[in-house]
Amino acid sequence: MAILTKDRFGQASHWYTADGKPAHQQPTKSGDGTRPTRITDAEALHLIPSVTSYLSVVDKPALTKWKIEQAIQAAERTPRLPNEPIYYWARRVNDEAFKQVEDAAELGSSIHAALELVFAGEPYDPALAVYIEPVLKWKVSTGITITEREKVLVNLKEGYAGCTDALFTFGKKGIGILDYKTRKTKPGEIVTPYDGQGMQLAAYSAAFYGIEALPRVLAANVYISTTEPGRFEVYKHPNLPELYDTFLHVCAIWRHIKGYDPREKGESV
Repeated sequence: MAILTKDRFGQASHWYTADGKPAHQQPTKSGDGTRPTRITDAEALHLIPSVTSYLSVVDKPALTKWKIEQAIQAAERTPRLPNEPIYYWARRVNDEAFKQVEDAAELGSSIHAALELVFAGEPYDPALAVYIEPVLKWKVSTGITITEREKVLVNLKEGYAGCTDALFTFGKKGIGILDYKTRKTKPGEIVTPYDGQGMQLAAYSAAFYGIEALPRVLAANVYISTTEPGRFEVYKHPNLPELYDTFLHVCAIWRHIKGYDPREKGESV
């Protein structure tokens, strides 16, 4: 689960080549480093945006609310100094809020990496066992079989790509897809998906299994709590065909706003 930051509290910017190779960064002119891929790079290199890049044009009220809460909490922790210009204070508050985001992202990445290791049958950091063991026991109890891990999926016809955490089978003919998310939870509070997470899994499912298979795909987010160690929730997304249809409309909006059509030959579908 790569975490790329466009700006503070910004949206991740992910790009792929037509054969599924990550192209999130490009070399700088000086040749001494890299920078985030831009639309102009994508046009020149015929790159394909990720599903999350498409979803960045959709308003996310829950995310906006969370950002505001982080800023307010950071302001409480960062008193304004005597005679300090407000723009300096605002920058310090932003730095404080962003630090918390970085810390949460680092823990999320560590948990995700540990899950990848344990499902591959490899050892992981035992300090993360409190987050990993409950998910592993759940996986065993359900009888699902992980068939693909960290699978990059590309849909050239619709012009999108992305990396899914796991694909699985169950029972005689059951097929499914999983995406792990870390979440700060509160005791007694139900965990529900954030805006766009259902569309993300629907898009991945369509790319791998095909549109016709969407009605029978079990698409689920596994939410792992970082504030209540040991707690995790599994949310199964209903109506994948409807979610996928909505995602395609989002893609059309993205193409219009960005002025770039990454679809194969730029054909309308």
